[in-house]
Amino acid sequence: MRAARSPSRARPGGRGVSPHLILIERRALREPIVVETEPAGRRLRPTGFWRGTTFYRIVRILERRWERGESYLRVLADRGCFDLRRVSEIDAWTWKTAGRWELVAELAAVPVGRPLF
Repeated sequence: MRAARSPSRARPGGRGVSPHLILIERRALREPIVVETEPAGRRLRPTGFWRGTTFYRIVRILERRWERGESYLRVLADRGCFDLRRVSEIDAWTWKTAGRWELVAELAAVPVGRPLF
């Protein structure tokens, strides 16, 4: 008898379950970046970011985290994995908020396959 696989985990190429990622911080940074977004409902969805003159296309958002005045994104880009941070600053005179993005860390992604039991 064959074990049935859930349709959400099976790939069309018959390659089985996608691997999990273990993320290891390679470098801690604090570098300003420009993030391009695509509007999707109530919150903006980042599609890529500019680091100097090089564009990094975001393939997948792995994690989102919010703190007071800050939001963090852990992303898988076409050129590696990164931690991004958006800081919201309020102008004391006009009470308008302005956000700026920073590249916080470069990560190494190690794929780990899951055993099928």
